[in-house]
Amino acid sequence: MPRKSFCWIALMALVYPAGLCGGWATPALPRVVANDNRTPAGQIKNGVLDLKLVLSEATWFPEGEDGSHRDVYVFGEEGRAPQSAGPLLRVPQDTQIHLSLRNSLPLAAKIYGLHRHPGNPEDAVKLAPGESRQVEFLAGEPGTYMYWATTADKSLHDRLDAETLLFGAFIVDQPGAKTDDRIFVLGDWGKPATATSGADQFLFINGKSWPYTERLTYKLGETAHWRVINPTASDHAMHLHGFYFEVDGVGDGERFERYPEQQRRTGVTEHIDIGHVFEMTWMPERAGNWLFHCHMMVHMMPTDELHPGDAKSADHMAVHEHSAGMGGLVMGISVLSGAATAANPAATAATHKLQLVISQQPEKIPLYTLEVNDPRAPAKPDKEKPPSLLGPPIILTRGEAAEIEVKNGSNSPTAIHWHGIQLESYYDGVPGWTGSGQQTTPPIAPGESFVVRMTPPQAGTFIYHTHWHDRAQLLNGLYGPLIILEPGQKFDSDLDRPFVFSMGTYAPFGLLLLMNGNPQPDMMVMHTGTRYRLRFINICDDEGDLRVRLTSINSETPLKWKVIAKDGMNLPAAQLKMAPGEIAITVGETYDVEFQAESTGLARLEIWQPSYPSSVIQPLRFVAAP
Repeated sequence: MPRKSFCWIALMALVYPAGLCGGWATPALPRVVANDNRTPAGQIKNGVLDLKLVLSEATWFPEGEDGSHRDVYVFGEEGRAPQSAGPLLRVPQDTQIHLSLRNSLPLAAKIYGLHRHPGNPEDAVKLAPGESRQVEFLAGEPGTYMYWATTADKSLHDRLDAETLLFGAFIVDQPGAKTDDRIFVLGDWGKPATATSGADQFLFINGKSWPYTERLTYKLGETAHWRVINPTASDHAMHLHGFYFEVDGVGDGERFERYPEQQRRTGVTEHIDIGHVFEMTWMPERAGNWLFHCHMMVHMMPTDELHPGDAKSADHMAVHEHSAGMGGLVMGISVLSGAATAANPAATAATHKLQLVISQQPEKIPLYTLEVNDPRAPAKPDKEKPPSLLGPPIILTRGEAAEIEVKNGSNSPTAIHWHGIQLESYYDGVPGWTGSGQQTTPPIAPGESFVVRMTPPQAGTFIYHTHWHDRAQLLNGLYGPLIILEPGQKFDSDLDRPFVFSMGTYAPFGLLLLMNGNPQPDMMVMHTGTRYRLRFINICDDEGDLRVRLTSINSETPLKWKVIAKDGMNLPAAQLKMAPGEIAITVGETYDVEFQAESTGLARLEIWQPSYPSSVIQPLRFVAAP
């Protein structure tokens, strides 16, 4: 889906009537106001919501209010400024909703989602140009929903250009529920390539692209409840730096399922499909600056079309100095220091010191090589081993202090993010952002080093990877598995098998899907009657809907395995069960599974992306244990 969604705007030839204004001239249309989704629209009286919505054309500023803009179609409340996302519909359960809808656009529109939930996703209100209609319905079941519209009779998957901002949040609260949560509506505006200009695509949250997205501020120990809504034409992999969150419920825009407490999953990354939603709860336990963003690289890169170099205001430039090389679906979080901080487990007396050395091979593939120098596990030199699109594993111990010196021997600046690790903000690895106002994380310049200090509080499977927003670094293997063991545990490479899934520039074929740095892994021999821990890691650039499946060689039926951990967090007992060996794993997500073969024979571990033309198969041979 992500590669498809990235490319579709270059394949379409449809041109909408709305203007595509790239300059800084004063717009004649009303301005779109960014909607933080904290104030419900309309008025509720005696259990009835009265709301007047209008579809109109307006000028949208994805970044600063004096920056580049686009003319778009949006929802607004009658008599008020148009908004992105559209006006927030938020009511208690059993509220009767009375809507007045007016279409001021020159095109007919179909509006979806303005009905009782759960409902029929095909139900739509049709409005001709200039038409008004009254709609009445009961709110329905509590949950997180959305409404959206199309002027070209398209699905959410296929909308383009001006109509892609026609959406809004629809929340139905349980009676007496708190309403101080936050609602984040993801956005994706795109136009097709033409004979005179290339394709254009901007991603945003609540109407703005980073670094103009809202900056969130929390106190230590303050519980945060978020609702994330995806009306875009792509799936996303939403990642929270530095903290775990619980997924409280998910929905498809029409139906919402709130999980019982024992079935809520804990993680640092959550996949959200087109038209879907999820709710999450987390608590900040360490002060400093953090991020919440889509982990697909194309969705968090700056867009040059928004700010050409000859037309930047002083304010615009000042903000972009703090963009940390990012753009799009990114939100900054500042956690204020205080007395309520939760201390990490007490560290052991001795500090585990090691090095991560980054080298460069100019004009070769892969461009980078990684080496881990660990006195506790010295690597045997192997001059015949070819450079790999995968860094060596870093093995640490829960509760033990560690110092990792990252030495940059390449020709480019870089930064390393310790994905999923609960550590101090300064060491999280986002240059120019993480840390605090007094001390922010620096980039690691060529020839320089940066010492990262951490005491991992959680054993499990994590990732270290570049957070320097240069696609070449990620596509040339600047990443690797980060494995945290329990105290006293030794890493046994015979029984403990990491599988890292990535995209890489693989000579001489170009960009390929890889497993452990290889598009065609060699046969792996394993023993029957032996319990293996398989650690799956997705650090692709944009493959957000990757699938992993384990089958015997002569069958498409998955073998049975047990998922035991997600994102380094062990699953609770209520979620542990044998299940068919097939899972989806999004970018920035890890899963640990246990598997034991009972009979000899051949099997295959396969990864594939539904929208990508090929898969990668790791052949397995199970033999009798000696």
